[in-house]
Amino acid sequence: MTEKEMQGSPFWAFDIAKPRGILYEITLLSAIGVFLDGFDISAIGATLPVLKVVSGFSYVNTALGYGLLAASTTIGMLFGAVTIGYVTDLKGRKFMYMWDMAIFAVLTALIAISFNYSSMFVFRLVLGVGIGADYAISTTIISEFSPIKSRGKLLAANASSWWIGAAVAYTLAYFIIPFSSTGWRYLFAIGIIPAVIVLVLRRGVPESARWLANEGQEKKAEDVEKKVTGHMNPIKITRKKTSFAELFSSKYVRATIFISVFWFSYDVAFYGIGLFNPTILGALGLSKTRALLGSAVFSVMAVVGSVLCIAFIDRIGRKKITLIGFVGMTISLFVLAILALRIPKDAFSMASVSAAIIAMFILFEVTQTMGPGSTDLIYPQELYPTSIRATGQGWGTSFSRVGAILGLTVFPTLMDVFGLGYGLLFFFIFALLGIIVTLLLGVETTGKSLEELTR
Repeated sequence: MTEKEMQGSPFWAFDIAKPRGILYEITLLSAIGVFLDGFDISAIGATLPVLKVVSGFSYVNTALGYGLLAASTTIGMLFGAVTIGYVTDLKGRKFMYMWDMAIFAVLTALIAISFNYSSMFVFRLVLGVGIGADYAISTTIISEFSPIKSRGKLLAANASSWWIGAAVAYTLAYFIIPFSSTGWRYLFAIGIIPAVIVLVLRRGVPESARWLANEGQEKKAEDVEKKVTGHMNPIKITRKKTSFAELFSSKYVRATIFISVFWFSYDVAFYGIGLFNPTILGALGLSKTRALLGSAVFSVMAVVGSVLCIAFIDRIGRKKITLIGFVGMTISLFVLAILALRIPKDAFSMASVSAAIIAMFILFEVTQTMGPGSTDLIYPQELYPTSIRATGQGWGTSFSRVGAILGLTVFPTLMDVFGLGYGLLFFFIFALLGIIVTLLLGVETTGKSLEELTR
């Protein structure tokens, strides 16, 4: 699409603008919300093995109790993302942009002082509502301010912050948890600091010009356009009503099915591996301290994958990079499952087997973040119009959390009853499903304006 053709769009100034300081500020302040999700999920993953011997948390010693506490935040996200995503389309992007950070700060403080299993479960459940809301809000704000040529990079950078949060959490856990019986409390408390900082700074972020225009507030939209892009272009659009049912209309139902199934499949495998990293490494014979160190190293590899996504997503396209990710996940999970099934536990210390396990974990982490771990926050933004963009993002997030909950609750039981190998095969099946649905329903959205994609 040429610049001249773009000028026929009411938002061409955003589509062709060179990124300015305010756009990077919006991206950073949005990305920290995703960072905090990665930090929190990984913090509970590092904490679960420790809670087994903490007074008041004995229920963690059961497979069901272990899985439910692991999935507690995810259950909250299931409800928060879809409901507040819809509110975001009705009331504006900025309406909940600050308050979800307030929820995170308060609930994280309560988690740090949890006195038993039930209190932590409830606090994490409510925390999940705030995190789910941020998924719908922050990615939508970035997409609606971004120029076409860098939209993929900026959205991928937003997604990459999850892995940075995970790497930070596991690294801190390695240095804090083994040396103090209350170290896990300090780990959660650290997450309060960035949440409070972002809560204050987000007040300066402007409302989305696309949302303002869709609400008939053209003058305010033009003022935001001038502030962000430096251009003043008259904005006139045909307004569309926000409707949840529109996600399942004939025009968008294919996009909704694709986003739902590919994200669901990804989250079954990703959340299981990501949150239970220390548990899996412990089952392979590593000590608790080395399992935390290994989890930190693998999280860094995930950051490498997200950097590769930022570098290549606008070159090779969304569909191809998603497929590359799912293929890498499928291969690595299958090999890990075979190793776990066929090789006795005491043989995992052998150099050749250890090298294979490390290589497969690295392949999994790099490819999953390079592919679906980044495009799950990109596709919903590009396949839905302004009137239902946050609703679509929220729906995808919520539906994917059903997959995450499935992975987090079924895997501990499979591992407890049948062994680690069958648990990994369970994840492999869903990674394979991700390949199939991407091939059949995935579309290419690279190089097109948001209006062109949803016209």
